Amino acid sequence: MQSGDFKQIDVHLQKNYTVIVGKDITDKLKEFVDLKQTVAVTDSNVYALYGELIKEILTEPDNLFSFKAGEESKNYKTLHSIYDFLIDKRADRYTYLLAFGGGVVGDVGAYAASTYMRGIPLIHIPTSLLAMTDSSIGGKTAINYGGFKNIVGSFYQPELVLCDVRFLNTLNRREFNSALAEVVKYGIIRDKSLFSFMETNKEKIKNRDEDTLIELVLKSIQNKVEIVEEDEKEKGNRALLNFGHTLAHAVESATEYKKYLHGEAVSIGEVFAVNLSFKLGLTQKETLNRIIDILSFFELPVLLKDDIETDFLYKIIEKDKKNRSGRLRFILTKGIGSSIIAEDLNKSQITGAIDEIKEK
Repeated sequence: MQSGDFKQIDVHLQKNYTVIVGKDITDKLKEFVDLKQTVAVTDSNVYALYGELIKEILTEPDNLFSFKAGEESKNYKTLHSIYDFLIDKRADRYTYLLAFGGGVVGDVGAYAASTYMRGIPLIHIPTSLLAMTDSSIGGKTAINYGGFKNIVGSFYQPELVLCDVRFLNTLNRREFNSALAEVVKYGIIRDKSLFSFMETNKEKIKNRDEDTLIELVLKSIQNKVEIVEEDEKEKGNRALLNFGHTLAHAVESATEYKKYLHGEAVSIGEVFAVNLSFKLGLTQKETLNRIIDILSFFELPVLLKDDIETDFLYKIIEKDKKNRSGRLRFILTKGIGSSIIAEDLNKSQITGAIDEIKEK
């Protein structure tokens, strides 16, 4: 694929929109939306790298709000600062909010867009692999509150998502590798061919071959889009996308979001979920080994530090927003490409599986 070329995925929901993927494609924005009334939200890391580019996109260069980078900023204080910025810029219901950055920018920026004046048009330009393959797709917005991740938010679909893989060149290795846990997830829960693609092309992926990354991003987005189109508000099978996330969110909360990146916590959560699936006789040891192998190749953690108490993690899990009527819900696998929602597990099964993935 040449620079400037792109591939397109159309998302069909109550509100339809388009996702475009390619390299050097930011100038394609004007082909899809009218940018006369646009403000942008980003964080300090992305601003340092792409602040001038964002200003070039905007008709008014000072219509740009930047907040401190990091998960710690995904809170109501940042949200309120964005509201103040929008009011100051006299944004109205016809003003586009451009969320330009990684998952934190996308989540809090989109939540602001969904609630300011009861909703203003939103555009995502994700700059991280995690945001491209996962968080910018599907309409989830959120902030963290009360020590719980993504506990306050909304479902709000954008007008457009633009994924330019050139932005991945400036992503540090740890952030890049972290995102691959979410891509592995799609392979485990529903797409054996994607998992095999990753195994076959793991060196190219690690070396960030752009054409390979475009295919990886496209395959990931297509998987998420197909699930979201079936279940936009997560009343059924969209819950499968939470594979590995129940324990991951507990680990993140227990460590105050300071020890693990999100994808690193998901990697640990995936190993836990596959190990639990194996212990319950749902899958084979080979499945567990293949998943550990691919996660380890991308330098992702597969064991949990022993200094986090299992009972403390379990107490957080009991409050997970995915639970239903007091019953804990876990996504388990029946083998690569197949997954189920389990609701009848007891405490000893869960805590036992956690203990088994702890570093000895």
